[in-house]
Amino acid sequence: MKKIILLFSAVLSITLFSCNSDDTFDTEFELKNKVIVMNQGNYTEQNASIYIYDEDTKVMTPNAYSTANNGTKLGATLMSATFSTVGVGYLLCSNPDKIEIVDILSMKTITTPVTTELSNTREIAGGGGYLFVSNAGKEYNVLPDGSYEYTNSYISVYSATSLAYIAKVEVGSDAQGMVFHEGRLYVGTKDGIAILIQEGGNSFELLEVYKDEEFPGAVKYLTVMNNRIYASVPGYGVLEFDPYDGRVRKRFEMPLDSNGYITQGPDNMIYTCATIYNTTDWSVESSNVYQLDPSSGNVKTVASGQYLYSVGVSHYSKNIYTSEVNGFQTNSTINIIDPQNGFVGSTTGGVGTFRYLFVSYAAPKEQ
Repeated sequence: MKKIILLFSAVLSITLFSCNSDDTFDTEFELKNKVIVMNQGNYTEQNASIYIYDEDTKVMTPNAYSTANNGTKLGATLMSATFSTVGVGYLLCSNPDKIEIVDILSMKTITTPVTTELSNTREIAGGGGYLFVSNAGKEYNVLPDGSYEYTNSYISVYSATSLAYIAKVEVGSDAQGMVFHEGRLYVGTKDGIAILIQEGGNSFELLEVYKDEEFPGAVKYLTVMNNRIYASVPGYGVLEFDPYDGRVRKRFEMPLDSNGYITQGPDNMIYTCATIYNTTDWSVESSNVYQLDPSSGNVKTVASGQYLYSVGVSHYSKNIYTSEVNGFQTNSTINIIDPQNGFVGSTTGGVGTFRYLFVSYAAPKEQ
């Protein structure tokens, strides 16, 4: 097997290190750029999948996980994924709850899945030599609108190297997105931003839960950029939280749907994909990708569609990726947009395309 050198790692669609055009490599190597396309699948058909798109050749490789593992199905629902700087990928699934450990480029499994202390999984994140998984758990209340509130959600902690289970930390209701920053884990919950700290060895404790007075809704997803934590609060907007003094610096009104997913781009912008429904007949009123400039507070629409379900921004091409999921009955249509010049092209994803990981690496030049 040829040796590769990973140049940066990502948590969801957030690249931690990117290469400029001025970067130089050994002449025996060349830069390659892949997009790991995550497809949730249709719950009843166990058809979650991974596709891999080559940003240089524009070629999509479908069903990469299944093909690499002798036709094995990934499961009913792919929830989240991340990977390490040495190319180990962690695919978080639900039904069944598990973490599949794979080579991020080939998608071949490396070892048996992790299943310990997982229950109704939500997100996976890495940092500090650990893996963190948010779990909704099994206990819930049915709210007046028919939605569920999971009352005893928690974070499972594992060693990123040995995969050994380390700890379980309860964080309140509806734990969702996470970011690890400066030795602390920040978790979006219905109660606010839960902050976990490491207390000697492998012991993790809940330090506090920050509840904003002006944006008091449930916190869904978080991303870190320029030493600030950005947290989505559906119904309100985005908070800019200072992790060094534990207070909100800015609040931005921004369209967010109930999912509230946000990510960052290489342009220091925050992106979200929001589908807004008519609450009378639940028809789609609008479906757009929005860009927030935290320096000015300006929000603009950068893509529109019938029912957009995802957003990710490549730190190599700078292109925006979003998807039409076509009712989860057929393969998704992935649209690629240049933020300055508009639509670039489209390609086909799997059923329910919902997240992207961007991988750049140096590989030996073909002889």
